[in-house]
Amino acid sequence: MHTAPQLFPVPFHGDTVVLVGQDNEAYVAMKPIATNMGLSWQGQHEKLAERFASVIREIVTTGGDGKQYAMTCMPLKKLPAWLYSISRNKVAPELREKIIRYQEECDDALWKYWTQGVAERPGAAATASKQIALSRHRLALLKELHRTRDRALRSAIHEQLAHVSLALGLSVPELDTIGRADPETPDVLKAFWEALAHLEGAGERCNHAPPASGKLYLSPSLLRELFLKHRINIEVSSSLLQLLKQSKSPAFVRAGTFNSSTLNKKLRGFIFKANPQSSN
Repeated sequence: MHTAPQLFPVPFHGDTVVLVGQDNEAYVAMKPIATNMGLSWQGQHEKLAERFASVIREIVTTGGDGKQYAMTCMPLKKLPAWLYSISRNKVAPELREKIIRYQEECDDALWKYWTQGVAERPGAAATASKQIALSRHRLALLKELHRTRDRALRSAIHEQLAHVSLALGLSVPELDTIGRADPETPDVLKAFWEALAHLEGAGERCNHAPPASGKLYLSPSLLRELFLKHRINIEVSSSLLQLLKQSKSPAFVRAGTFNSSTLNKKLRGFIFKANPQSSN
């Protein structure tokens, strides 16, 4: 049985990267680190699913707002393999210096934090130097909360701020008093799944998985065509695709290529575990 994950936002050269501790193992939340480096999260998520599928995990945490957030995570010890898979010579010149810094320093900084960290993890000894580090870390977390608008990341940072504040004997400021979050995302997933049911009812085959496989294979590019054909006002945008990766019902499995049982060719898209009542 897995223990509840712990989140540790770690300052790194003005950015924040997120360590996730579970079952006494250290993982790295990959979306924050990719976006910090100026990389497309969608592209990097696809690469992770294809090249690092054996090690990445979707870890679900409960934020300070009571909501659950799924994070794509990689074991900290595997992080250098991903970092050095990014070619310094194929990125925009303005990103090169930051990417080199991450490649050369980030895994060491996170490992040092994990083994000697300022967070109150079991086995971390209380020292005077640690108190100083806690104070500095608290200020860094407050600054990051002022800067960050992503709701999931704000919740993780505030949770860590609470740990650090209590360790210092200080009050914990309310999350809503520090900076501000992006507006709530509308429930577009519900509308998306209802649109797919409508298309299936109209005789369109949206699911490319083999019959009775218990899976759901979707091709975003083909769905765009079907939505346009049937005048369904849903944009298959990058933001929608990111939301689909958080789907719980049907449950998202992975992104990548699959064999279409309807077109008899390979397609790129998303694979889900179909709901029991779903056909195909």
